[in-house]
Amino acid sequence: MKEEKRGSRFLLIISVFIIFYIILSSSFYFGFINAYIVAGALFLTLMISWIFLFRYRHTKGKFGKVSLIVLLVGILFIFDFFLLQFEQMKYRTLIHEEPVQAAGNSGIHLMSVGTAYFSHAESKEWLIKNFERGGQDFFQIEEVDNKTRYHSRNDVFLQLVGIRNDEVSVMAKNVRSYLGEETAGVEQFLESEDISGDSAGLGLALTGLIEQNKLMNNLDFGVTGALSEQGEVSGIGMIKEKLMIAEKERYPFMIIPSENAQEARQVKEAESLEIQLFAVSHIDEAVRLINRLNAEAEV
Repeated sequence: MKEEKRGSRFLLIISVFIIFYIILSSSFYFGFINAYIVAGALFLTLMISWIFLFRYRHTKGKFGKVSLIVLLVGILFIFDFFLLQFEQMKYRTLIHEEPVQAAGNSGIHLMSVGTAYFSHAESKEWLIKNFERGGQDFFQIEEVDNKTRYHSRNDVFLQLVGIRNDEVSVMAKNVRSYLGEETAGVEQFLESEDISGDSAGLGLALTGLIEQNKLMNNLDFGVTGALSEQGEVSGIGMIKEKLMIAEKERYPFMIIPSENAQEARQVKEAESLEIQLFAVSHIDEAVRLINRLNAEAEV
């Protein structure tokens, strides 16, 4: 009877803590508290748990149960401690980045949008003035909220424990697998430290085919799209910003994923862009397109 009562009490304590943690996390997610309060509350809970662990260190049954509670609280404290590194992020800015060609004059321009976080900016207006004063193009400046911090923490933690690979590693693996052999320009790009995301996958694979002399191109293309090992092209983010960059660079053509086609057409119409859009779902479609447009240009 006593064992059942102790078991029920243990389950009650665990249930109360889980409810407490859910309320704590929800309060942070919806912006009612900051990361310091979350970490502080969990640290205090962990210290209290350690006190009980010390108290029952010679009581076999209770010591084991309190140890489980300490372990649970400790894991959650470590997990939420990662929030602190994002707490100082106040503003997120999307910055115009110059497109690059991974190999010589391939004509395949890799489109990217820079992302910068600012922690000590006085205000959004202050940031805008500083960008304008420095002559640097940017697309938008938005305030970082707790939802962004929460999801950023999850991504970092999952990558740290090996549950999720970062997008650049996945892109590199897929591009190399599709090409079958390394090419100098593609490898140099993949080994650079200032790349992020996976949207350069399609452009890198096309560049690799040009380096392998399997594709000839004399035109300029803005290219964006994630790539699988089998050559399927999937959607990417920031399509509007990448179209605006391609338009500013005066590229005649832009190759995009089919998944982004509707959004891209809406952007082109709303912004009165002149660039010609071509949507593909597989790299083979992009290769045929490049061959066709080059042949038409020679006529």
